[in-house]
Amino acid sequence: MRSVIPGQAPPAEAQPEEAPRPKARSVRRLASTRRVRPAYVKAGAGLVALCGVGGGVLLSSVDGRIPVLLVATPVPAGQKVLAADLQTAEVAADSGVGLIPESQEDQVVGHIAAVPLVAGDLMTRNKVGASAAFPPAGQAVAPAELKAGSYPAELKAGDQVAVQINAQEQGPAQVPQAPADPLKNVMTATVVSVKDAQQTGSVDVSLLTDEASAARIGQAGSNPVSLIVLAPGSAGGS
Repeated sequence: MRSVIPGQAPPAEAQPEEAPRPKARSVRRLASTRRVRPAYVKAGAGLVALCGVGGGVLLSSVDGRIPVLLVATPVPAGQKVLAADLQTAEVAADSGVGLIPESQEDQVVGHIAAVPLVAGDLMTRNKVGASAAFPPAGQAVAPAELKAGSYPAELKAGDQVAVQINAQEQGPAQVPQAPADPLKNVMTATVVSVKDAQQTGSVDVSLLTDEASAARIGQAGSNPVSLIVLAPGSAGGS
């Protein structure tokens, strides 16, 4: 212990020295000196475009629709089909109906219309041929008069139809017979023309079909003929 002299204030105790504080370091955010290289930008843009195309193809595949050829302007049978006569439409993919994809336009343009091409109808392979001769070889045009109620009201040239020759009604004294096969006498044909007949409600039609069927239709006589319009590609015009 230290001695204290009377009348003097005790000496102040020495305070422990504080450890020196480290100097604050200035923090500086360094500006980024990295630059985006143009090659990377082009590669990224190409990747985005590729993804877009791939997505479109995938969407088209999932949607199941393909662009096919459609008749834009009427073309009479026997006339050459021009590119201006066609346009495209997207439909559900179904190779069974004979529709012509847009990618095969060269198989139609410059070829001869084997049947009348009606605006709005989908193109099928049986509607064009390589020859300008009409009717095409092995086929013939048969006339028929259709009574009211034996054909659809929307019947028009270019329609593919099923043709049925019906036997005339027998009197009540006739012995009933077993019903015949309803498909036995059915033929397929393409409507070439439709005109109003003299009898009200009836129409005269010209039908393009194979020679044997044309002969049967021409020999129908007074037996009534009826038509059913088929889906495009369902009939081969024979």
